[in-house]
Amino acid sequence: MTGEPLFFHISPDGCGEDRLAHLFHRNGLPAICHDGGRLAEDMLFAKASGGAPLTRWPGAVLFSGLYRHAPHWRPPLEAWRHFDCLAGRFPQARFILALRRPEDWILDRLTRDGGAVARCHVHHRGCGPADLPDIWAADWADHLAAVEAFFGDDPRLIRLNLDRDTPGDLAARMGPILSDAGSPGWFSKSGEAGIDPAALAKPEAEQVDPAYVEDVAAFCLSGLLPGTGPEAGADAGLSEYFSRWDGAGVVADRKGAPRRIVVRDGIALSAPDRPFKILRAEGVINDALRLGCAQPLRIDMEDSRWFGSPQGEPLAAPTLCHNRRVGARNAVLWPLPDQHSIGLPGFDDAAPDPIPWEDKRDQVVWRGMISGSEMRDGIRPGPAAHVFLRQVADAGDDPAARQAAWDRLCNTNRLAFVRRWWGHPDFDLGVVMAWGFREFAADPLLAPYCTPRRDRAFFRQFRYQLCLTGYDHGSNFIGAIDGHSVLLKEEDGWEVFYSGRFQPWKHYIPLERHGSDIAEKLAWARANSQACKAMASAARVEAALLRKPATRRAILARILDGLATAG
Repeated sequence: MTGEPLFFHISPDGCGEDRLAHLFHRNGLPAICHDGGRLAEDMLFAKASGGAPLTRWPGAVLFSGLYRHAPHWRPPLEAWRHFDCLAGRFPQARFILALRRPEDWILDRLTRDGGAVARCHVHHRGCGPADLPDIWAADWADHLAAVEAFFGDDPRLIRLNLDRDTPGDLAARMGPILSDAGSPGWFSKSGEAGIDPAALAKPEAEQVDPAYVEDVAAFCLSGLLPGTGPEAGADAGLSEYFSRWDGAGVVADRKGAPRRIVVRDGIALSAPDRPFKILRAEGVINDALRLGCAQPLRIDMEDSRWFGSPQGEPLAAPTLCHNRRVGARNAVLWPLPDQHSIGLPGFDDAAPDPIPWEDKRDQVVWRGMISGSEMRDGIRPGPAAHVFLRQVADAGDDPAARQAAWDRLCNTNRLAFVRRWWGHPDFDLGVVMAWGFREFAADPLLAPYCTPRRDRAFFRQFRYQLCLTGYDHGSNFIGAIDGHSVLLKEEDGWEVFYSGRFQPWKHYIPLERHGSDIAEKLAWARANSQACKAMASAARVEAALLRKPATRRAILARILDGLATAG
């Protein structure tokens, strides 16, 4: 830490945190504000794990914006509540309590960042938007009372009223450290416009269908055969991201070493900047904690899980995963937190498809990354596409090596399909490189097939949407099937938590492996418009059920009950 006095802003988000940081910067004092939620993550992880907080910002004088509310499927973090821990760890620090009219703060918070704050709290509190004003008003009062009880007349606490006081008032209370008070305004009241009154209306209570819940949960638990697998230690198919939670405070990897995930006060929290596939395990644990179902769990949220299947390694015990092969044993399906959570694309309440079937373009549309694997005759494919992408890059100026790597990349399932139908009038196809592979979009070999990323409105222009296998189940399935278009889906032998609810010829048109019969199935679709429209209608009904919060909670609780019953 710096030799300058240290300051913490201990107010909720939306109470001038960014303006405080700007004021310190104007005075030449390093200040850290929010940092994408990393401040809150660092402080709370250090508190829970007994580590030293804030070592990543050794020169900072002010820490403000001590919260996290994105992505919404991770729990909201409010490190500003933990002023007592900060006061104990930094006894010479001073604390700024900046407050405003609670009514204005609540109004602003409901719409800030495109509704991200509200979305996060709704997701994790299991409530509706209309419940948030009362919840937040109580939180506000509790926090203010806690601060007053802890500090009382302690001179370390600097009180600031953002509706009445100016930056100059703060500068006067802090002595010579702030000489430039800057502009008089603290914040813009951006939240006063754009609130939809309907969003705050009390909705009717969601009716949960027990039969639907049981059907989805039973599908996820199918193949659950505890006590029939090999002895413990025979889980050769587990990935490096496998995590074992003891149901209390310990999360370990497949070798039994502790993961940098702490579980405390009803929240699982990873150390900052963990790989996103580790955050998936954190997400599963938080799903269970929100349900009040803390119990030992084995979790492997890696992609392309072959374990438990006839082509993969046997599983010693039931393991939660987001995909499995048909017929796999002890592979229990669970929604992928960073893809299947309610509120994410395909599982959100986006506006319905506005374009009727008759007005759509008579073409098949697809966009996606070159995921997938080398095509082979057997059930299991060859190496993944990213292996050959790296070989293309590593070949450098060696034309023979580049051509050899390119030839193998062209034999991966997605790129082979795109090249087969590229430029055909029946298709609108394009490769969209993932961020980590963005440099390949400029490679002369791939550039002709690369196109910009498109939004949902673009895909809804087409009558026929396409779902192709990647490394496992095509991730665009729900977004593509939830509209007035009909989906052509490759039957690939992969299952996810909702797969049991969608049936070929009832909800979508099935394709053979690698889409080899696409021309035949497209001809059928063009000759059977009414059947296609009926499929799309049935699919929309099923997709809508997947974004019902109470229903989703009931499904997850039933899966956990099934695991607990099985021992």
